[in-house]
Amino acid sequence: MLANKREVIRLSPALGAEVRGVDLTQPLQDSDRDFLLKAWSEHFVLVLRNDKSISADAQINFCRTFGEIGVRARPAEARLEPEHAPQNVMYVSNKREGGRIIGSLPDGEMEFHIDQSYLERPAIGGCLHALEIPKVGGDTLFGNLCLAWETLPLELQRAIDGLNALNIFNHSGYGTQSRTANDMKSASHRWAHPIVREHPTSGRRFLYVNRLMTASIEGLPESESDDLLFRLFDHQEKPEFIYTHKWHRYDLLLWDNRCCIHARTDFDKSETRHLRRFSIRAASPD
Repeated sequence: MLANKREVIRLSPALGAEVRGVDLTQPLQDSDRDFLLKAWSEHFVLVLRNDKSISADAQINFCRTFGEIGVRARPAEARLEPEHAPQNVMYVSNKREGGRIIGSLPDGEMEFHIDQSYLERPAIGGCLHALEIPKVGGDTLFGNLCLAWETLPLELQRAIDGLNALNIFNHSGYGTQSRTANDMKSASHRWAHPIVREHPTSGRRFLYVNRLMTASIEGLPESESDDLLFRLFDHQEKPEFIYTHKWHRYDLLLWDNRCCIHARTDFDKSETRHLRRFSIRAASPD
C-alpha cells in the first residue's frame, strides 16, 4: 500500500492550513517533522483532521516537533478525566463531573489575546485537540500579526517602533482587561515586551499587542497610550487578517503564539465543549 501523500491545503488568505498525510498514531519521521516545521513557518496555524481521538502521548509527541512542552501547575481541586493526563495538560472545557467543571475557560466568548504575554518568556505555540464540540459556536479566531504590522500606516509604524507595552494578568475570568492604574499595579503577572518584534524563524516583523492583556505603552501619558493601543487593536482585528476555525470533532490544531492573536466565539452553555491543550515553549530564549 502506498503511503499517504503529504499535502498542505490553505484555509484562508490570511493564515492557516490543513495538513494531510501525517499519521499521528505512528512515531513521526524526520521527513514528517521537516514538513510540519516548514508548513508552520509559512501558515502559522496548522489543522490536522482525525477520525478518532488521539492519545495525550501522541499529542505531546506532535508538540515536541516544535519545541518543549510548557509546564502547567495543576490546581489541587481540578478533577481531570481518567486518562493519561500529564502534569502539563490543560483542558479548555465546560464539562462537569460530580457537578464541578473539570477544565479551564469553560464558556462564553473571549477577546483577542496572546497566551502568556504577561510573562517574560511566553509560550511560542499552543496545541488543541477537540474531544467534544458544540453543534454551533465556540469557534476559534486567529489573527496574523505579521500582516497587521506590514499593513500598518507608515506614521503608526514610526510611532511605535522601539516602544514597549505592559501586559498584565489580573482579570477574574476572561472578559475585558481592566486598565486602571490600581489594576495594573495589583496584577499577579506583568511584563513589558517590545510592541514590534521579529520572528526568530522567518525574520518577519509583527505587532505584539493584544486587546485582552496589553494594558499600557511605557513612557506615554495614559490618554495617549490608550488612544494608540486601541488604534492598534482595531487594526490587527480587521477581517482580512483573520482565519475563523469552525471545529470538527477530533481536530488537532497548532498555532504560533508569537505572531498570532486568537479569540473565541460564544456557544450554548448547555452543550459540551471539551478540548485538550498543551503549550509549547522554546528550548532556549528567542
